[in-house]
Amino acid sequence: MASFTTRVELVNPDHNDYELLHQEMRDAQFYRSISYCGIWKDLPFAEYDHTASQTVSQAYDSALAAVQTVIDNKPVNDKQQKKDFLLLVTEVADVRVFKLPNTTDIARLPPGASL
Repeated sequence: MASFTTRVELVNPDHNDYELLHQEMRDAQFYRSISYCGIWKDLPFAEYDHTASQTVSQAYDSALAAVQTVIDNKPVNDKQQKKDFLLLVTEVADVRVFKLPNTTDIARLPPGASL
């Protein structure tokens, strides 16, 4: 299994687009937290962890489909600006080093995980 860190930035989003993004990413098995020594840590806003038997290209395609669903839902924002996004997917080669807070939100965890 490979692990991927994925960052998404929505360009010209409406107020609820990030909530839709979080749900679409969760449905695609990209989660807003990571486990370290059995403790769940929150990732920065619109950053996700994904663990799967995939290549980085396949993980990118999965994330792209989720993000594209958000854009396709309403391609132009309330100010009549075209929506777009930035997407970065990196494969974790060996070790991640970070300073992150412990999560208190079970909705950020993969299904079946507990705090």
